[in-house]
Formats: sequence, C-alpha cells, structure tokens
Amino acid sequence: MKGNRAALVVVVAIVLVAAGWWLFKRSTRAASIDLIASFETAKKQPDASMFSVGDATLNGETRKAIAVQPTVGTRLTYKVMVPDDAWLRVYVGLKPEAWEKPGDGVLFFFGVSDGRTWDPLFTQVVDPFNNKADRRWIQVMVDLSAYAGEEVDVIFNTRSAQEGKPDNHDNDLALWGTPEIVVR
Repeated sequence: MKGNRAALVVVVAIVLVAAGWWLFKRSTRAASIDLIASFETAKKQPDASMFSVGDATLNGETRKAIAVQPTVGTRLTYKVMVPDDAWLRVYVGLKPEAWEKPGDGVLFFFGVSDGRTWDPLFTQVVDPFNNKADRRWIQVMVDLSAYAGEEVDVIFNTRSAQEGKPDNHDNDLALWGTPEIVVR
C-alpha cells in the first residue's frame, strides 16, 4: 500500500513538473517581429526612394503597408533572428489606382538567405486589372521554422513582368501589407 502511494506521488510530481515546464515554455515565446517598425533598418534596393510606408485601403480593409513604386525589380532585406515556430505573415496587393488601368500585374516573391544560399519560399502574381479577385489584400503565411535560432536575411522582392512576357511597368503599384514574423 505504501509503495502505491509513493508511486502515485512520483507520478503526480512528474505531471506537475511537465505542466510547469510547458507553461513556462509557452510564456517565454518570442513576441512577433513587426517589420514595418524595422523599416528604416532594412536594406532597400535598387533605391530607397522607391519604398514608402503608410496606410493602404484595399476593398474596405486598411493596413499599414510598404508601397513599392515603380516596381522594376525591387528588394527589401531584413536581417532577422528567427524565433522557434516562426511564420511570416504578410498581405500582398496593388493600390486601387491600378485596378482599372492596363498592366500585367506584379510578381511578388519572398525568400530567406543565410549569405550563401537563397531559398525561395513564396511566389505570387497579383493582377487586379485582369483578375478582379485580386482587388483585395491577399494573405500569405510562410513557415520559417526551418530557420529557428538562425540569423538570416528575409527578402521581399517584386518584379513587374511575369516570366516569359515583355517587361511592362504600367500601373505596378505594389503593396506589402503589415509584414511580420509571428510565433504560432
């Protein structure tokens, strides 16, 4: 009988320690990384004057956004220490002024570089002139957990022309909305 009580006490102690560890681990998770707040420290290519930050409203939804204009092949690079269970959450879209004017849309793409290699993680063409479904913010979630604990460059790119088509910069008014790295 005394042996059963001792075993029960050990099991309860193990459960309490495990529960405490789990709660502590959850409470020490990193907060999200707001990339708009870090905009000034980001590397902007080919020219910083092509980027601006402000509110943008698409289809009635307003977000803080990074506007890229004109979109001739831009790159916005952030150096980030990636937390455990990290995801990039960003919304892409084109300014409403582009919706009714001819153009071929914008190619948005995102990836991670460790300084030696480039890993493309997301690619999407947004073309609200030819595709009315693109007249809104399009949410993108990219899993970054493979880079947990590493300091990497997270790189946002835009290109005006789609693959295999002539370069067309008409009405390329790209927006990266509320980009942030979140922990899930």
